[in-house]
Amino acid sequence: MIKMSLKRTGMITTLAASMFLAGCAMGPDYEQPELSLPQQYHDELLQEKGSNIGQTQWREFYLDPNLQSLISHALAQNLDLEAVRSRLIAARQRVTVTDAALYPKVGLDANGERSLDSGLTSTDPESEDEFSLSGVVSWELDIWGANRRRSEAEYAKFMSAQESLNLATVSLISDVASRYYEWLDIEQRYKISTNTVALRKKELDIARLRKQNGVISGLEVRQAEVEYQNAKVTLPALDFQRSEKQNQLKILLGEYDYPLRLHNEDELRAGAPLFPEQFNVGVPSQMLSQRPDVKAAELALIAANAEVGVAKTAFFPKFTISGSWGRESDELSNILDSEGVTWSLLGGVTAPIFNAGSISAQYEIAKEESKQALLAYRNTVLTAYFEVNDAMNSFRRSELAIHAQQELVAASSEYTRLATLRYRNGVASSLDLMDAQRNLFSAELALSQIKRDRLLSMITLYRALGGGMFAAEPSAEESKGE
Repeated sequence: MIKMSLKRTGMITTLAASMFLAGCAMGPDYEQPELSLPQQYHDELLQEKGSNIGQTQWREFYLDPNLQSLISHALAQNLDLEAVRSRLIAARQRVTVTDAALYPKVGLDANGERSLDSGLTSTDPESEDEFSLSGVVSWELDIWGANRRRSEAEYAKFMSAQESLNLATVSLISDVASRYYEWLDIEQRYKISTNTVALRKKELDIARLRKQNGVISGLEVRQAEVEYQNAKVTLPALDFQRSEKQNQLKILLGEYDYPLRLHNEDELRAGAPLFPEQFNVGVPSQMLSQRPDVKAAELALIAANAEVGVAKTAFFPKFTISGSWGRESDELSNILDSEGVTWSLLGGVTAPIFNAGSISAQYEIAKEESKQALLAYRNTVLTAYFEVNDAMNSFRRSELAIHAQQELVAASSEYTRLATLRYRNGVASSLDLMDAQRNLFSAELALSQIKRDRLLSMITLYRALGGGMFAAEPSAEESKGE
């Protein structure tokens, strides 16, 4: 008994020493890379650090009630987004599976056996019963921190899955908004074309009457017919485009049939703002905490860095402890009261000796994958910076273009009005009138497209700055402790 006590004491001492050594994990601890971001996005558009449009929640950015309703429906019903949510749940469960290796495994072992001696070797064979019930414990000591590095990597992957969900949400919101305003632009151009077709049909009818009265020649009638057909031929393509855009919206909404509605005349006359009238873009350093793709890339780097530590621990021995304690009895009814106590306590060591360079190769692979993750992170940040820069330039260009195009439409409208008066008074030719109408038609179509481009540039800028997904994230330790 004294000998067994000494063995137990030795095992407990070994366990305590192992837990002490487990405080240090192999491999490099993560340090955020230096990125040397520029101070501003654009020299001509100096921005201030502080609250910016990328931190605005989408309901405060997209002010159109119709669009808000579409986005809310898409967030609840979109099938791709639901798949990303499912992957996030699976990633959280993988963290639980990985963390389980940090703790002992406890189980129950129950056995029952009935045996009978052979009649060839025993003149009076009797059956014997044996029942056993014992608890078993096994534990791989995390001396070198392999399991904790795995846990660190898996948790980073889980957080990356969360950022992937955020990114999918931002993408869905911006896609719904983009398809919505593209659809409205097509509807507006269809309306312009329909009105122009009706107007040119009237002009063609007038031209035919004037020819019957000998005022104009057949050539001018043909010219009016050509202009009428030129306007009419735009309708089939626009009709297909608006149906196609509606279908794209319905896919995002996750439904076969959804009642899309246009703005009514009262809403159009009210002219409510579609976006905040003033906003701040912020500075590039804020982008790192606002864009889900940047945060996901950094979390992938954290996971790859932890995997280097896991690969390094393969060079060292693995220590395991297992034990059991239970009772044996020849009757099942009194197994808990039996004096047949059994127990065991085992310790094991597994150390690599020869593996033909496999462990070294895995370690080098892990280091190269960490390097690749770092390069991917830097590239994501670089791409994100220029996406914001390009979005700002696109917004500036659309702001300048829309004012110029509005002036062109106003001038074309006045030109058409005067040309119509001169033509009806017999002062101007039909060519002058048709030229004026053609210019106005083109200018109105172009204005609708420029308005669409301005709206899309706002959506792109908002998305490039994070799309409203900025929030103070809890630390990994706080999240694990919840």
